[in-house]
Amino acid sequence: MVSRDGTRIAVAEAGDPAAPTVVCVHGYPDDRSVWDGVAARLADRFHVVTYDVRGAGESDRPARRDGYALDRLAEDLAAVLDEVSPNRPAHLVAHDWGSIQSWHAVSGDLLRGRIASFTSISGPSLDHAGHWFRTRLRRPSGWGPALRQLVHSTYIVFFQIPLVPELGWRSGVGRRVLRRLSGSAAGSPAVADAVHGLELYRANIGARLSRPRPRPAEVPVQVLAPLDDPYVTPALQTDVARWAPRLWVRRLPGGHWIPRERPDVIARCTAELVDFAEGAPESRGLRRARAAGMADSAVGTTGRRARAAGLVDFTPERRARAAGTELVDSVERASESVALRRARTVEAGLVGAVEGAPERRGRRRVRAVGAGPVDSVEGAPESRGLRRARGARFDGYLVVVTGESRFARAAAAAFARAGAEVRGDGPDVPDVVVDSRGTAREFAARMADRGEGGQLVLHDPAEAARLRREYPGLNVIVAGDSSPERAARRVLQAVARNRHAGT
Repeated sequence: MVSRDGTRIAVAEAGDPAAPTVVCVHGYPDDRSVWDGVAARLADRFHVVTYDVRGAGESDRPARRDGYALDRLAEDLAAVLDEVSPNRPAHLVAHDWGSIQSWHAVSGDLLRGRIASFTSISGPSLDHAGHWFRTRLRRPSGWGPALRQLVHSTYIVFFQIPLVPELGWRSGVGRRVLRRLSGSAAGSPAVADAVHGLELYRANIGARLSRPRPRPAEVPVQVLAPLDDPYVTPALQTDVARWAPRLWVRRLPGGHWIPRERPDVIARCTAELVDFAEGAPESRGLRRARAAGMADSAVGTTGRRARAAGLVDFTPERRARAAGTELVDSVERASESVALRRARTVEAGLVGAVEGAPERRGRRRVRAVGAGPVDSVEGAPESRGLRRARGARFDGYLVVVTGESRFARAAAAAFARAGAEVRGDGPDVPDVVVDSRGTAREFAARMADRGEGGQLVLHDPAEAARLRREYPGLNVIVAGDSSPERAARRVLQAVARNRHAGT
């Protein structure tokens, strides 16, 4: 098919054309073959479309740099959708530069109403990334994540140098460096694809990062963030709540080319979001990913951040209705509720302070607490106090607790209070295992095979060390020797901390 500017785009299709359409968009320096394993697994249930982006594979290679601008790439995607799914919104799954251009497309006007869902892998929006860097560098607490990402992104500076990157690819050095950083999963990209794809960086990076124009994506968005990606850190990939109101986040063991490493995992995660967008109930994996997306973003929308911190109700209407009900009840019964007395006391302290009276201790406390959410909503990194207020929630998590010890019972109760589904065992793969019976290894094998990580809690330090070596994609925690209740609380905190940090 032919794009708006006359560029020919090579497209391949598989599966039933009457089924929901899933369009797979590859990145740099790949071609559409990077999706072969994923497409083969999705084609049993969906109409799967892969295509070579301009400059790669069998598609045309524009001669001018502006032919690689994000707007041209979005026009290519629009042309593909016109061809393969003209009358029904399609689902996107995209990797690396495919994800970067798809973010641009789903947050713009060109494809409004044409996209049913978007699964992003190892590729942030450049506008979101520019805003993310500015926000992080504004305060010392954000310097660490920003500097780590800058270290991961040094190759981008190299790609801006004229002629030298091209020479590296043509001499074979680029391919050797790529293999050293990413192993065999990076494949063997064609030299022509690697050379022409450099224009993606040169046409878009500078303008977008220096003058970001972030826009929200109105479609359901799922971010699959590989934890061992040498190019894009999980922090940059997942910190998008303010730009994606309907967000699911999964941190996956694996490297940058996880579509090749674990096509089964990518296909399963993609299918779960597609099914949900098509009307199926939300899967347990999606519920878990939704909780991670809401609770773990350092910068989110005002409502989302306040809800996660327990500060406001879900909607302005419900907040107003709740507040209005108490006030009406007070007027009708002449008996003021505790909440209204507290609100009146705080307001009186504020008025007194404004009028010149000494500020009351209650007002100082409210002002101190209020500063945290305001700073957080305005873009500052989330404070430790807000993280404590948000608390550890495990909605959508399956926790298996083995044994009948006091610690096991305390851990089961703690996770149940945090919203997790707690069992003694079962056929499903758990997300967390608290093992008091010496069966952690069996669960570790099942978790590793699933490919979405997991956490093990056990008492034997030697066995924990062995499991860490054998299953690097899992997090292994050694329970302490304090009282059962205190040990259970510490385990809950450690699991939550490691979950949010993506370790």
